[in-house]
Amino acid sequence: MLLIFSRLCCVKNLSQQTIMFIIFRVLLTLIHLLYGSFLWGRRQWREWKLWCDELWHGKDSRLEAEVLISSIKGVGNLPKHLAVILGHEAVSFLDLVRIVSWCVIAGIPYVSFYDHNGFLRKSEEVLETKLAALKPELNEHIAVRSHKNGINGTKHKTKVQLLSYEDGKGKIVSLAQNLAKAVTNGALQSNEINIALLDEKLHSKGIPDPDLAFICGDTFSTYGFLPWQIRITEFFLIPSHHNLPVTDFVRLLKKYSKCEQRYGK
Repeated sequence: MLLIFSRLCCVKNLSQQTIMFIIFRVLLTLIHLLYGSFLWGRRQWREWKLWCDELWHGKDSRLEAEVLISSIKGVGNLPKHLAVILGHEAVSFLDLVRIVSWCVIAGIPYVSFYDHNGFLRKSEEVLETKLAALKPELNEHIAVRSHKNGINGTKHKTKVQLLSYEDGKGKIVSLAQNLAKAVTNGALQSNEINIALLDEKLHSKGIPDPDLAFICGDTFSTYGFLPWQIRITEFFLIPSHHNLPVTDFVRLLKKYSKCEQRYGK
């Protein structure tokens, strides 16, 4: 870097502003290379850790269940509603089924998968088919719900929601448009629009707000996920939902159990 700076200073007809611009571009390139190397190293570390976990615990779902059951003993504060935000990742139905089965075993009554592109909402039957084929013993404990279908009955131990952008920021936009039309048409008075009305329209009936959310990928973004319902949600970033080790799932549950909700106090 010092060599580049000294050579630039020797070049005539270059203004100080031009020299500083070149230096900052070189610095930005170096930072980009270092960050790229960091991400590559983290991916390699995760692959190595995953290989060690599979070598130690194996890939068998029965062993995963045993690891989960033994590991969450004594964990007092488990989430009631877990959300998995897929980000830019392609959907792995096999891994979604694994996460659902873990939630059933852990006693988490609600789990939501959020795909802002809307692919999951169109693939409800695919997920149900995969669940029936891969985890037939859990069929009586799981109910899958998208925008098309509600969850009927109370016998299901874990209820699964498939969400998209239309259920998050998109829903707020459409609600604002509908309320504006209602006021314009005289069907609603502007002073009738309050927090209670918005809560009634935006909250999912019978389903609590998510208290824990996993964001998949390298970008810490909610991608428009349920902005009205996440005021007390704990967000954790995970590298991917693909091949998520059960040990990582347990670690995040334990980390969540140690969080203290102060509710703004």
